[in-house]
Amino acid sequence: MKNLLLLFLCSLILSSCTEDVSRNINTDLTQEADQFFRFSSALGETGYLGNISYGDYFRISGDEIPGCPLITRNTATRTIILDYSNPQACEHLNSIPREGKIILDFGLSNTAEASWTMKYEDYSFGSIKIEGVRVFRNISFNENQESVENLKITLDPNLGFVVNGTLSYSVARLSARPFALSTRGRVEGTNPAGRNFFAAITGAKEQLFSCYRLGWELPQSGTESWIVSRGNSSSLEYMVKFETGDGCNPTVISTLPDGRTIQLNP
Repeated sequence: MKNLLLLFLCSLILSSCTEDVSRNINTDLTQEADQFFRFSSALGETGYLGNISYGDYFRISGDEIPGCPLITRNTATRTIILDYSNPQACEHLNSIPREGKIILDFGLSNTAEASWTMKYEDYSFGSIKIEGVRVFRNISFNENQESVENLKITLDPNLGFVVNGTLSYSVARLSARPFALSTRGRVEGTNPAGRNFFAAITGAKEQLFSCYRLGWELPQSGTESWIVSRGNSSSLEYMVKFETGDGCNPTVISTLPDGRTIQLNP
């Protein structure tokens, strides 16, 4: 009888420990998914700005860009400065505060091997800071490619991603003005826990410029895969889908490595 009681008590303890471990793992998965979502949003947030042309910046005003920056155009150096520290007064449906500057250098965009850069200067998007330089080059009519090297995206203090990779873009135009942006590609790097990861856009992310101009930085459709190393040749995969919702705000659903699904955006 004593042996049976002892076995019963041991089973209760083991069950309790298993539940605690499971709970901790589940919490880690949801937190990690949220971190990757914020990272992905920050990476794509200025994709529009890097893919419109030097000439386009003379046809748009600050209130057509989220955060309503003051636009400075220097024709001598072919440089465009978006100054968010001195924004214009405007209203967007989805208003997220931005600070700092984005500097676009189109000095080589009119050469045979057209290229341009986008540099972040003390730039923040909500609570997220982005540091580094992104390099774009023109592949063909309305087709661009970006090289990402050591771009740093900090979600919160001590929660940073460092990323490298290549992204490809297709710009759709209507009456010579940008209409939509399609993005594909893959990046890799380290996440806030120091783990290696890679993120692949498995289904083109489609973003309407009409929505972006109103402050909606997320794509209206597309799919992504986030794969995180766990060491010893093991990894976890998060699958993400952007589904067209009402208006410009999509529904973003992630399938976690344990099979559960969660919605990542409000």
